[in-house]
Amino acid sequence: MRVNGKGLHYRSGRVKSVLISMVVVLCTISVVACSASNVEQERKIYTRQATDEGIVRAKSQGHGLNGPLIQELDEAFAAKGIKLMNNMSADDGEDGISYMYLLNGSGRHIVKVHIFSDAPTRVARMNEMYGNDGNEAVMENVLGKTTIRSKDYVSLVYTASGGEKDDYEEDVMQVFQHVLEQLK
Repeated sequence: MRVNGKGLHYRSGRVKSVLISMVVVLCTISVVACSASNVEQERKIYTRQATDEGIVRAKSQGHGLNGPLIQELDEAFAAKGIKLMNNMSADDGEDGISYMYLLNGSGRHIVKVHIFSDAPTRVARMNEMYGNDGNEAVMENVLGKTTIRSKDYVSLVYTASGGEKDDYEEDVMQVFQHVLEQLK
C-alpha cells in the first residue's frame, strides 16, 4: 500500500515525530514537577517547617524527649500483663502531645498521656479539658470513672466505663505512680 508514492515510510516517520514530541513534552513536565518539588522542600527547610514536621513525627512515634517516658509506660504495663493497644497521638499545636491507648484492646479502659511544654501549661490545659488543675483527681459519674495523676509537665489519665470500672484500676495506679517517679 503506497500513499503519495512514498510508501509506509511517510506515515511511520510522522508517527515517530509525534512520539518524539510526546517524549519531549513528558520529560519537560517531569523536570518542571521535580523542580517544583525541590523548591518546596527547600522552602520547608528555610522556614523551619521541615524541622517542625520532623519533631511532630518523632513525638508521635515516641522518639525524642518523649520516647523514654512512653517506653517506660509501655514496659510498666507489660510487666503487669497489660497491653497498650491502638496507639493514637495528637499534637496540641503548643509544643505538647497526647497519646491514647486502649488497655488490652478494650474501649472501656482508656489511658491518656498528656505531655505539655511546661508545668504551668499542664495546669491550664488540664483545667480546660477535665476541670481539674491539681496533681490528683478522681471524677466519677454513671458512665464511668476518670482518675488523673500529674507531675511537672505530664498528666496521666485513666478512664474506665461500664461494669468493668475496677478491673485494671490498681495496676494502672501503680504504673502511673512508677512512671511519674521516673520524671526528673
